Amino acid sequence: NLATALRRDHHQPACNSHGLSSTAGESARPAASYTTLWGMIKVERSRCLDRRLDPFDRMVEVVDILTIPVLNRATSHSGFGDALDGVGHSFGIIGSAFMPISDLFPKAGITFWDVAHETNGGYICDGFTRASGKMGMAIAQNGPGITGFITAMKTAYWNHTPMLLVTPQAANKTIGQGGFQEVEQMAMFRDIVCYQEEVRDPSRIAEVLNRVILKAWRGSAPAQINVPRDFWTQVIDIELPQMVRFERPSGGRKAIADAAALLSEAKFPVILNGAGVILAGGIPASQALAEKLSAPVCCNYQHNDAFPGSHALACGPLGYNGSKAAMDLIAKADVVLALGTRLNPFSTLPCYGVDYWPVDAKIIQVDNNADPIGLTKPVTVGIEGCAKQVAEQILGQLSPTAGDAGRQEREDLVRDTKAQWQETLS
Repeated sequence: NLATALRRDHHQPACNSHGLSSTAGESARPAASYTTLWGMIKVERSRCLDRRLDPFDRMVEVVDILTIPVLNRATSHSGFGDALDGVGHSFGIIGSAFMPISDLFPKAGITFWDVAHETNGGYICDGFTRASGKMGMAIAQNGPGITGFITAMKTAYWNHTPMLLVTPQAANKTIGQGGFQEVEQMAMFRDIVCYQEEVRDPSRIAEVLNRVILKAWRGSAPAQINVPRDFWTQVIDIELPQMVRFERPSGGRKAIADAAALLSEAKFPVILNGAGVILAGGIPASQALAEKLSAPVCCNYQHNDAFPGSHALACGPLGYNGSKAAMDLIAKADVVLALGTRLNPFSTLPCYGVDYWPVDAKIIQVDNNADPIGLTKPVTVGIEGCAKQVAEQILGQLSPTAGDAGRQEREDLVRDTKAQWQETLS
């Protein structure tokens, strides 16, 4: 009854880990249980299971924890366990530097996977997160254990994988004095994660952890929390911080209108899909846009799955060992829609002796993060926004005659160019 009352009085719409509110038809199981831990009363709602959600939203486990904040005495490691909202699997090797929190993993619903080497653990965490859509946690002994995560974390960074990296540190009291296995762990991961923060006081563990998890989701990359090992067992008075989630940006109105105008007038539009299309569940939206324009669709290096390969407009990947058909077609573009891509140099690398990038084309670059827009290629229109939402809005603002100019000739050229490349490969 208490659980039911709490859910009624403190109801929130179900959200996924990116803050997208549930729509009509989604069903969240009613409050099934409540527990009291260290004076914190929790009510949990479980998963949105409706199959009508887009592929990305279906992957993300929905766990809303409604909390009545009660200032109460707790140990800092219990606060850490409480703040691990939605993190159910951890990968690494047990060490003394985080033994206090490892004892709480079962109570917090976390399965710890003991691996043969920390590098293996980092790679497994990356694969688990990408395959399941649920954030994994990598953790190990301070010093030589943590150093084993470096290569795996940078791989996850370039894979756009939101992961939690927990790095126990030498004791705060002895840092700078040659503490046990002391190493500059923040400096070590500075260029490897999308965000990092070191806990400055035991009472701030839950607050910092909450922020690091949010940064990992929003940056779609690993984020690091660095915790001095003597902070785990302090007695603290805290409120469990609220998890504030944000919707993905949908792009500026003027920028989207400008992009739609350019594509409406284009004689040879080409779409280049990146990982952002996959992460946003935007493949159907990009397909609808391509079909309206009869625009050939290329994919970034290592992201062949960003567009259905069997589609008549699919041209294959650009870059290293990519499709020469894709390169030949994008070279003819007068407008390129770079959708959900950073346009990193390796994805547009000249190949087969062909420098195919259309230097005179107008470039529309769309990315959920504004930082890489215009970084590697000059752009005519830059749009900070979710690839799916932007593609849908552009499609809705195209002129009725968009894509009509040279449509049949363009479709024939796509077919013939792909056939020539297949003949070369055979």
